[in-house]
Amino acid sequence: MKLVSFDVWNTLLDINVMLDALAVELSKLMGACIIDVVEGIMLTRERIKKLRAREAGDPARALEESQEMLAELLGIDVELVKRAAARATLNVGDEIVLAGAREALEGVKKKGLKVTVTGNVMFWPGAYTRLLLERFGLMNYIDKTFFADEVLAYKPMPEMFRKPLETFNVEPEEAIHIGDTKAEDFEGALKAGLWAVWINPEAAEVRKIHEMGFEVPGVEGILEVLEGIESGSI
Repeated sequence: MKLVSFDVWNTLLDINVMLDALAVELSKLMGACIIDVVEGIMLTRERIKKLRAREAGDPARALEESQEMLAELLGIDVELVKRAAARATLNVGDEIVLAGAREALEGVKKKGLKVTVTGNVMFWPGAYTRLLLERFGLMNYIDKTFFADEVLAYKPMPEMFRKPLETFNVEPEEAIHIGDTKAEDFEGALKAGLWAVWINPEAAEVRKIHEMGFEVPGVEGILEVLEGIESGSI
């Protein structure tokens, strides 16, 4: 193994913490009830996920489409969505870093492997996510980041998984991707020829569920998977 690709949201950073911060800032800017804003964000998020599962929409406008859909649902100018996202990025606290994230990144880095982040975008640009990774010290373990609004594709599209491989001249079977979404992260990586790890909080232990795929209860499970692949024990 030469490269480990990490998803960001609900793998390294807690999406609910960020969405809560976005809702707070947006409700302030709108002068609206936060409950209505939260419902609007959740509904829009589900719609976008369904679109991407079908690989529908314009990959080159993945960010803009999500911002516009939320603004339309809430009946506001899209500029307010952009401002709220910026405020949330500046104000969110370190509770956004998930347990085990730092240890997983550090452990992989100590193995001498390339470490990348491969993430979709929704409501805020990848640059904001990169800023959060930098703010909380996670970028110290990451060699390069690949976000949908910069790659102009989104998971589960194979382009998202191939871009890091091309950058570091790594073959698909020499790389492994870990993430929390089965369709986007696990199945997407497998279809692109990579090894894949699905973070399933309901899993009791690390186990093999595909010829090149594993299920783990938390992100730190990547270390056990890597050791198992190296030793041939799993």
